[in-house]
Amino acid sequence: MKTVRLTAAVGCVLLAAACGPSATKAEPASPSPSPSTARPAPPADQGPQCAGDSAAKGIHVLRGGTVQLPGGAGPVLYKEARADGASRTAVLTNGTGTGTAQAGTETWPVTPGGSLTVGGAAYTVSQICTYRVVLTPKDQKNVTEAPKPASEATWPSLVDGRFRLRWHVPNNEYGGQYSAVVTEINPGPRADISIASRDGGDASYSDARPGDTLEFAGRLWKVSAIDAGDGNPAGSNPDSGWVDLQLIGPAGG
Repeated sequence: MKTVRLTAAVGCVLLAAACGPSATKAEPASPSPSPSTARPAPPADQGPQCAGDSAAKGIHVLRGGTVQLPGGAGPVLYKEARADGASRTAVLTNGTGTGTAQAGTETWPVTPGGSLTVGGAAYTVSQICTYRVVLTPKDQKNVTEAPKPASEATWPSLVDGRFRLRWHVPNNEYGGQYSAVVTEINPGPRADISIASRDGGDASYSDARPGDTLEFAGRLWKVSAIDAGDGNPAGSNPDSGWVDLQLIGPAGG
């Protein structure tokens, strides 16, 4: 089971909102909305979006998130995504800490169909996507079922199949099992989205752009729209910016 403490993650987000650089006093109104920061945009991912066996069953390691492998093999973090327009690879590492995962000391470059051994346990890297890596245990004893979606009626609340996340306002419905928050909105537009779960499946999607696919709560989502708002992250400000996510469907095996 993941060692993610949801309350700690949400607390850190709220603390960041109160004390971080994004919480400075808003500048006088300007002709156009100002985003929270002006961090330079990274190059757009060259694709393909996914490579490998789309039907494979296994353990889903979400982008920027850590999964505790079965049998005490250790935590694995999806640290880095790479693509050259024809193929896709990834860099995994042992994850440490709670809340937003941090890279550990070991790193493993992986390719679709390749092998990975962690703590004496062997895995096939069945699929690599921009948003996840699927690891299938080679002994087949610990193959997980497809991630179980949370009830669509309880988390998240959808309007016309969409989930709206507001900047710096954690959405932690569904009894606190999950939390989702937009931590930054930048020019592009681009957004940083953090997902935490008490039962595993946390993720950190940096510089998500409209059209990108994300995975959380056992489902796939498309970033359909990003609004930078007026640059003021106060929770009581209805114009602080938002991200709309369109439900695509189950996350698969």
